Amino acid sequence: MTNIMSQMQLRDYALLLLNVEANPKFNPEKNQHSESSMGINFNFFKKEKEDEKAFRIELDVVVNTDEKIFRNSPYRIRIKLQSFIEFDKNIEEKNIAPLLMQNGLAMTYSIARGIVGQATGTSLHNKFLLPTVNFVELIKNKIENEKKKKKLKKV
Repeated sequence: MTNIMSQMQLRDYALLLLNVEANPKFNPEKNQHSESSMGINFNFFKKEKEDEKAFRIELDVVVNTDEKIFRNSPYRIRIKLQSFIEFDKNIEEKNIAPLLMQNGLAMTYSIARGIVGQATGTSLHNKFLLPTVNFVELIKNKIENEKKKKKLKKV
């Protein structure tokens, strides 16, 4: 029988913060909801024990926090959560970072999408799903920004 288990497993997750504010003045017939803003921040942390291939991902997502944009939007949202990822002991070290950054982050974001969908499902303007995100670009941008910060510190 073929082993269908991935070498990377989501072991747990924890919601740290959830703020959902419905805009009582939002009228979908009047407000076109053409503009929305979103921000995502994330960090990866390795577990203390060196022999374990275990990590924690922290994810912070904000939607429509700008007051001007919120006036024409159904919701203002902030969700912060962490996930706990473990890798099979036989996985090669070189394969961990790409899997963790792209797949682990996508898995964590999917959990955030579900929580926000559930929280808004019975709210004033019905269910709101966080938009799909291109994590390859998001990770690339974060790496570039971190490199720029390091260069600035050296100067």
